Amino acid sequence: MARDRTGESSDLRVPLSRSLLAVSVPGVFLAVLPHLSIGSSGILAVLQALLPLLFLATLGLCVVLAFRRYFAQAVVLLVLAATSMVPVLAPSAGTTCSPGAPLTVVSLNAGRGHADASSLAAVIGESDPDILVLVEAGEPLLKALEAEIPGWAYVHRTGEVFTGGSVDTVILSGHPLREEAPAVLQSQGALFDAPVAVIDHPEAGRIRVAGIHPAPPTHAPSSWAGSLRRLAAWKEEHAGMPLVMAGDFNATTAHPHFRTLAAGLVDASPAWGPWAAGTWPADSAVPAFAGIDHVLARGLAVRAAERFSVPGTDHHGIVAHLSSCR
Repeated sequence: MARDRTGESSDLRVPLSRSLLAVSVPGVFLAVLPHLSIGSSGILAVLQALLPLLFLATLGLCVVLAFRRYFAQAVVLLVLAATSMVPVLAPSAGTTCSPGAPLTVVSLNAGRGHADASSLAAVIGESDPDILVLVEAGEPLLKALEAEIPGWAYVHRTGEVFTGGSVDTVILSGHPLREEAPAVLQSQGALFDAPVAVIDHPEAGRIRVAGIHPAPPTHAPSSWAGSLRRLAAWKEEHAGMPLVMAGDFNATTAHPHFRTLAAGLVDASPAWGPWAAGTWPADSAVPAFAGIDHVLARGLAVRAAERFSVPGTDHHGIVAHLSSCR
């Protein structure tokens, strides 16, 4: 009888060990996913962008396992899934200071110039930004905005933009600006040049602003990864004044390249608690789950941020309320 019980116990242990292995393999992959940086893999970058959905799907599987009384398996999978979110939910180590003069930044991917000018003009009129960063813009959209807003104040800007051209990002300001060399160039492998301007704010002082739009990893993974690396190096080389980097980064906090770029900056983008609010896709039946649009700041205090939507683009925009440091 003892031998039978031993055999029975052994028979039970084998399925348990196999089932634990079955949940551990995908769980371990999920846990290490936001840390992987294997060359310039577009598939890997997509999986990392999908991490919030993969995490939610894993939670659903944990509930099913627990309901079927596979408690050990559910706990193992839950712990590994929670581990995957640690780098994603970790707060940015940005500047903390006493707020001074207010500074508002509006950033939007304008959907190849198709963003509805009237709706965007309403957002601009309500938020009254000091700095406006438009990605995938074009001169027709800018002219339409100027016609929509009486007393158009954003007469200070970086150079001409061409939808689908080498420069599709523009920085506009209600205050004088001086354009500098782009942070990244097509000649360096970037899909788009990243314009840079120094804004002379009458109260907040001089602020360097970079408009960001690397290639999406699904389109050109090597260009995407290289642009983020070069932007991280450029950020370190330009530490002499407060900095704002705004636009469509085509990257989330689940991407190691983005976390390297964002190190030492505060992400002034909207969030749901510790989880970054999704900004893409904004024109789908699926709620926006990928926070690929950001306003990063250094040497500035963050007061608040909100997300907005306009027809004609598949991105939500960001209104970031910042201030100078006293």
